[in-house]
Amino acid sequence: MKKKDIILYSLTILFLSFSLISYLISFNPGVQLFRNYWDYFKFVLSVMPVVFLLIGLFKVWVKKETVIKHMGHNSGIKGYLLAIILAFACIGGLFAALPISKQLYNKGSRLSVIMTYLGAACVCRIPMVLWEASLLGWEFTAIRFIVSLPLIILSSIFIEKVFGKNLRTELMKAK
Repeated sequence: MKKKDIILYSLTILFLSFSLISYLISFNPGVQLFRNYWDYFKFVLSVMPVVFLLIGLFKVWVKKETVIKHMGHNSGIKGYLLAIILAFACIGGLFAALPISKQLYNKGSRLSVIMTYLGAACVCRIPMVLWEASLLGWEFTAIRFIVSLPLIILSSIFIEKVFGKNLRTELMKAK
């Protein structure tokens, strides 16, 4: 057994032991911690089948040539805009965005476009935008987009310039 697996199993046993002891001695923060974990676990299980279906459809239906043409190295600003639009439609948070970004990488998307997609998926998913606008107003949401999206694109380009060749080399070794 690998050291990483031993650590994972140990932490799981520790968490479950803490939860059980909290329940037995009526330690409310520990009980609430387990309830929060259980609610999130049920949410993830409810969303993951749809996420896997969408990832599978993306893998089969979207051709590599299409991704290279629209989100590849010669895509320009269009690639970043498509990444932001794709991020708007992202469901399920980062555990859906990460596998989709892997598919984008496998199909030849530019690294900075993938980083833009991941950043935008954290900032501008439709349910989050609607919730934010209903609480804080559309003006606040518009200002946040005007500020954050260009910064996401610029930081993605910076990350690609600094780490691009090294990261691509490491990822190719990992395959």
